Amino acid sequence: MNIKKVVNTKGFWKSVIILALAFIVIYNIIDCGFSYEFDFNQFAQAKLSSTNQIIRFIIANIIGGFCYGFVVVFLQFRGKLKREEKKYQ
Repeated sequence: MNIKKVVNTKGFWKSVIILALAFIVIYNIIDCGFSYEFDFNQFAQAKLSSTNQIIRFIIANIIGGFCYGFVVVFLQFRGKLKREEKKYQ
């Protein structure tokens, strides 16, 4: 299965973005719960107190969300394409 074929499938990148955003939201809620006992003010103060920390927080969330979204969606779409390919053989 060719990587280009999978990433060029209709809906692939939209699914990656949606899953990445969902991952970012859920991860940060869980992090806030475990680390700060759902005290969102303390969480925001710790993560967003300086420009350097804001940039680091945003970049880490984007990279983490993208990696998670890409891997999961890639495996789903690849499996779907393989099943369709097998069905028509």
